[in-house]
Amino acid sequence: MLLTGTMYIIDEPHIDVLKNNLMRMPPPGAALNPNTVICMDMDETDNMLEVWFPEHCQKATILCPPPSAMYKEIDGDSEGFINEYNDYLDYDSTVQEFIGSMLMYLSYGGNIILYTPSHLEDDALWTNTLLLYFFTRFGITIGTGIDTPYAHDIRYDGHIADILYVNNYMNLSKYLAFSDPLSRSPEADRKLRMELAPMAGPGVDPMTIYYDAKNLMMATGGVSLLKAAVTFG
Repeated sequence: MLLTGTMYIIDEPHIDVLKNNLMRMPPPGAALNPNTVICMDMDETDNMLEVWFPEHCQKATILCPPPSAMYKEIDGDSEGFINEYNDYLDYDSTVQEFIGSMLMYLSYGGNIILYTPSHLEDDALWTNTLLLYFFTRFGITIGTGIDTPYAHDIRYDGHIADILYVNNYMNLSKYLAFSDPLSRSPEADRKLRMELAPMAGPGVDPMTIYYDAKNLMMATGGVSLLKAAVTFG
């Protein structure tokens, strides 16, 4: 299992739950230690969380819908809003780098709490779109409470490994362990060949080293256990 952390979203009516978890768990620190927690604050108008918990909280308004998407929602064009917001999340390089850092933190066993000033029970279009984005792109079910806990579909591990590897959030040895030999992105494949080339002998396909390593890892196996960290009690 590549992602050994957890990811939840908490709204303003349940801010005490957020505070309790931030007081109970240590912040990430420079070493990105496991069993730590970071709050990603998506409130564009209030900075109190950063004042109360400066070591735990950082602004994450970059995940909020861009103005071009919000205009479509105001005009009643829900489909246009969803398409515009997804395009922003998919193709804005700064957003992709930010999401990559989130995935890296999860891969180190860190725990992410997204904070939204929107009320989840109001079924806001933008938060639902964000939750669905993480589910469809990365197999991540962002937890919303006891009834809907965090979950991750390990079938997406290879795809996430490609993202982390290409963006230099994952080294070669870890990529060998989690990459999918049957489905690598073109970008990951190019980088992999370049890194393996110096290890291959004259006239030897660098990918021979990759497949030999994958076969050895698959033969020895290994299991990672996910333990609950964020609590709602």
